[in-house]
Formats: sequence, C-alpha cells, structure tokens
Amino acid sequence: MKEPAFLAIAHLWVGCIRIVAGYIALAAPKGKTLHRAAGTCFFVTMILLCASGLWLSLARDILFTVYLSWLAFHAVVTGWATAASRHSFARVITYLSPLSSLTMMAGAVIGAFRAASAPDGMLNGLPPGAFLAIAGIACLISGLDGLFIFRSFHHGARRTARHGWRMGFSMFLASGIFFFGNTRFLPEALHHPVFLATPVLLVVCLTAWFAIRARFQTRA
Repeated sequence: MKEPAFLAIAHLWVGCIRIVAGYIALAAPKGKTLHRAAGTCFFVTMILLCASGLWLSLARDILFTVYLSWLAFHAVVTGWATAASRHSFARVITYLSPLSSLTMMAGAVIGAFRAASAPDGMLNGLPPGAFLAIAGIACLISGLDGLFIFRSFHHGARRTARHGWRMGFSMFLASGIFFFGNTRFLPEALHHPVFLATPVLLVVCLTAWFAIRARFQTRA
C-alpha cells in the first residue's frame, strides 16, 4: 500500500488537535456544552487518527500498530455508541462490539505466532509477548462488551462510566503512541521521559476521575 506524502504530517496535526480536545472533554463538566463540543471534536479526530494510523501501519508493514489502531478505534466507537444508545445505529454497534474485539484478539494471536516463527523470534522488532498482550486486552474488552449487553445496557451509571473509560482508553493509546512514537517531531529538550510520560499519566488520572464522578453523579 502506497503512503501519500501528506499523510504523516496530517496524522501529526490531527493528533495535536485530538490531544487538546480530549483533555477538555475529560476535564469539562459532564453533559455541558463544552464537554459535548470537545467530545465531538475528540471523536471525529480520533476516527481520523485511527484511519490514518491504520493506513500508515499497512503502508509501512507494521502489524503491531495495526492492532493498536484497531484497539483505539474499537474503544472510541463503542464509547460513542454507549453515550448515543438511543439511536438504532449506536445499538447495532454495541451488539456487534464483541465480534470486533474477538476478531482483534484472533488477529493479535496470529501476530504472536508470526513473531514466534520468525528467524529472530521478533515481528516489527517485538517479541510474541507484545502481541499476546494485545490479544489479552482484546479478550478482556470482549468480555466487558458482552456483560454490558446482557446485564447493564440500560443502567445509566454504568453506561456513563463505560462511555468515559472507553473514550479515555482510546486517548491513552493515542497519547502513548503520539508522545513516545513521534519524539522526532518534538524539540530535543522535551525528550525527557518525565515530560513524555506526564501527559499519558494525566489521561489515566482524568479518565479515572471521570468514571468515578459519573457513577456518583448519576446515582445522585
């Protein structure tokens, strides 16, 4: 697959917009205009980011980031579908979500076997365990998708918390790739591990805060 010359730069700038929109959406009061506007911007840019990331990964034959793009796409789309559960299309996405995550798990297991069968025991410079980790995460997400469908689809608190952590998880994946995989675009003075890790850890903290706040506010 050919890589368009502009795609890498567009991918970078979309990623920058996504970071700003994601932090605002996580920090803003739930359900307010600012949260909705930032969340919509985050959702759109995440879809574009996953699509461009998938294209770049296929063009460069990097199977591992194919699965990361798929995982981030699955998280953000199911997160949106959870918040928009009144729409029939969103419900279809929710009911199909276990199939997507199980397919992702199977693909990651295949990647692990390819890595194990390679002469150096590596694929894309990674051992089989890296692909098995993706498979394990996909398996866990598939189980959570199934539980949501059969046990708590209409439960407001769980639905809001699921929306928050799915969006946060997709942002966590994208932020990790952005800050640790694109250091060549950052000034050398900012290559310190503390600077690179802080935005990623901030996503984890904001996501946890959002999910906990959502559960208590919905019950109030």
